Amino acid sequence: MLIHSLFAMILLVSCNRDYVYEAPPPPPPHVAGKTSTLEAWKTTSNPNAVSSPFWKNSDYYEVVSENMSTGLTYSDGWLNMTGTFNGKTDFNKGNDPRMVLKAAYDDQNLYIYAEWKDTTVNLSEGSWLFYGPSDPKKADVNANWTSQRNTDRIAFAFDIDNAAGTAGSFATVGCQAACHGSGASATMYPTAGKVDIWDWNLATSVPLGYVQDKVATSTGLAHDAGTPSAVRNAVNSGNPSRSGPAYEWDTTNQYYTNPFGQKVLLNKNFYLLNKAAMIGDAANGKVLYDKPSAPGDCISCHGAEGVGGSEMAVNSINYNKDTREALIHKMDDVSDMSPYWAALTLAEKNDIITYMRGLSGVPGYYLQTPSGSCSDVLTQTNITPTEVDNASLNAKNKHGMYKVVIIRKLKTNNPDDVQFDLNAKKTYTFGVALMDNDGRNHIGSKMITLTFK
Repeated sequence: MLIHSLFAMILLVSCNRDYVYEAPPPPPPHVAGKTSTLEAWKTTSNPNAVSSPFWKNSDYYEVVSENMSTGLTYSDGWLNMTGTFNGKTDFNKGNDPRMVLKAAYDDQNLYIYAEWKDTTVNLSEGSWLFYGPSDPKKADVNANWTSQRNTDRIAFAFDIDNAAGTAGSFATVGCQAACHGSGASATMYPTAGKVDIWDWNLATSVPLGYVQDKVATSTGLAHDAGTPSAVRNAVNSGNPSRSGPAYEWDTTNQYYTNPFGQKVLLNKNFYLLNKAAMIGDAANGKVLYDKPSAPGDCISCHGAEGVGGSEMAVNSINYNKDTREALIHKMDDVSDMSPYWAALTLAEKNDIITYMRGLSGVPGYYLQTPSGSCSDVLTQTNITPTEVDNASLNAKNKHGMYKVVIIRKLKTNNPDDVQFDLNAKKTYTFGVALMDNDGRNHIGSKMITLTFK
């Protein structure tokens, strides 16, 4: 009996061991790898920020940049806006941007992540300068108001309706199908079909969280239907490069709640959201400033064009932080200035302040909440509003690179947008362009395939 009991116990223990479950070891973490196309993988994580964990180990497409447009200038009155005039040798001081793209999608949206090296941040686009510097690449007269300075950009171009141009179809030559001409006459338009342009730039996209959504057709490049997020700040829209600014900052704090629910404060130096009509006559302000005797005669102490002399310079972009009333009061309170300033009328003082605005640079565009098809494309980036507040013209990029996420619905059903219909096809051809302190000359890649996995 004892032998039978021992045998039963051994058998019972053996059976228990046969049914003990041991979990398999977890799979190793995914190591990001380079892909031959830009692969968008389905996700439920909503990776709408550059810090989203999804991007950390995502596969990536490495863009081998080439010169796409070089030697292009702007039309009359747009000066010193071609920072990438010579292409790759100018971009980021000749250093490879090492551009990387990643992509994802969910039931509603496409997400494209882009990063590239650029060691400076260029924050202004088409700023209004009064008697600003001449352009070494153009013979344009720089007298009176001209449009100056430029920003950093990335642009994506997608085919709509089998776009084609003189260089070929979008399917065979990519975004080159929409490029025509050279110099100031170069334009973007396909001769057939349409091209969807997503124009991200530091001057207009970062402050509000919207990418400028545009469309190129046989008649040229234009904003999508609806209200655009950025509008030229010009007295005369028919002469947007020389007519001067229509608006200036209205003195109230420029708070804005972006599409992601984040409340940001926009830097008055570079961005114009809360606006008022520009007053004062810059031309008369310059006459008074340059006058060789009091009242006026600011030039004796502050130097020609405000560059400084025995007293401080007055042409810094930081002067945009002060209201014109505050600037007038400051100068009213300086006793040494009394012979030059006190005898001026209020209108004359305002004329000098307007001239000083022209030395600092009035924002070239004003911002507004977009609507309609113009509001389709959202964005977040690693350049924060706080950093912009501490920046200056051509400031050092403390990150050493840009990181950008662009978000758009797969299907907007707008005729001026590409529709990502995954039931119809899984691959889409697009081009990508990088611009450093430029808006016309760019490097990048004319043809990349986006593959939905």
